[in-house]
Amino acid sequence: MDASPTHVEPTIRAITVDEAFDSPVFEALCDEYRAEALRNPNMLGAVPDREGYTRMVDAGMLHPLGVFVGAELVGLCAVLIAPMLHFGSKVIATTETLFVARAHRAGTVGIKLLRAAEEVAIEAGAGGLYITAPTGGRLECLLPHVGYHETNRVFFRRLS
Repeated sequence: MDASPTHVEPTIRAITVDEAFDSPVFEALCDEYRAEALRNPNMLGAVPDREGYTRMVDAGMLHPLGVFVGAELVGLCAVLIAPMLHFGSKVIATTETLFVARAHRAGTVGIKLLRAAEEVAIEAGAGGLYITAPTGGRLECLLPHVGYHETNRVFFRRLS
């Protein structure tokens, strides 16, 4: 009998806001995400807004995805869908969050999550997917290698 642990392939699927927030690892996952991705000091100490996420899902503007290893949540993606009024109400999709815990990044799980986000965008009628990547982070380095090109740069200035 083989005593070695069995490898469990990560799965990606649509999730509810409650499913994310009620996960026993949600807080730790958010902490790891903030430590890696937060570039705006005004956001320090802010906690995710469960009711706000629920309202956005109910309005059809937000489509959350989860990455699971077994029953454990190990990654999240939130795809925002919105019309661009200045451009004739063409639909765009943007990732509000795209994150897989460092301990679960081996293999292609990040690419699979990205492709799942693209499917959400396609189903919503978006012509493409915008992804915000932290400057100097792993995602910024990865995106050009999987078909994305830089279209904009986002700048921040603290006002208070």
